Amino acid sequence: MDNTNNKKYWNDYVTYWENRVKETNNGKEVKDKTNDDRILEEYYKKLKVKEQDIFLDYGCGSGRLYSIYKKEFGNGKHYVGIDISGVCLEHAEKENEELRVGENLKEFDGIHIPYEDDIFDKIICFGVFDACDQETVIGELFRVLKTGGLLLVTGKNNKYFEDDEGAYVAEVNARKKGHPNYFTDVYNLTKQLAEHGVRMIETCYFLRRGDFPNDRVVREMPEIFYEWAYLLEKTADYSNPVYRKFSDAYSCIGRMRGGQL
Repeated sequence: MDNTNNKKYWNDYVTYWENRVKETNNGKEVKDKTNDDRILEEYYKKLKVKEQDIFLDYGCGSGRLYSIYKKEFGNGKHYVGIDISGVCLEHAEKENEELRVGENLKEFDGIHIPYEDDIFDKIICFGVFDACDQETVIGELFRVLKTGGLLLVTGKNNKYFEDDEGAYVAEVNARKKGHPNYFTDVYNLTKQLAEHGVRMIETCYFLRRGDFPNDRVVREMPEIFYEWAYLLEKTADYSNPVYRKFSDAYSCIGRMRGGQL
């Protein structure tokens, strides 16, 4: 898979995204609220990262999570951030004196994690999985995760409510902008994870667009929902499999409505 266009997209997108996060953190009323740092910290804490843990921030962007990590440990000794965008990493380095591009910050192709097997104790992939080649990336995340290690991953479900207009507008607008955008057949993914020896520690489902930023969560998988978050453990039975297809560039609603507003 050639991710050249994705690299260009994220290099151009970083300032817009930083401003959007800043507006959300400032408590401004925004039409399409994203997750603020309070939500990000809440889900990061589910990993129970210890100071000695080798920690991977997958799709670290401009280092948004690092300030939360640093607040807990005071340094970035065991923090590693990787991102497809070199521009994002330059922003992260500029804002955080402990971070260095080429050292604990690394640019990569957005697909193949540039580390050997069984390196990391904890990994977070927050707000990134829906922009990934998911079948490859989930395998890569577990490849570099140690046995007994934990992964926190979030994404968008392929079957949301037909009357969730905000979700549909976001899907169409993302496609118009050329935003890398993938929806997960979460039932299929969950089944494959169980087959491959992954232990499900915690499940979170968000019925409609906007429920995640407002912390409206359900624990049992509904038939229809928009977003999800999983806390997963790599068990000793895991064997680095090839994942069958479980993602699509269109949601079920997007295909049904033809992708036009």
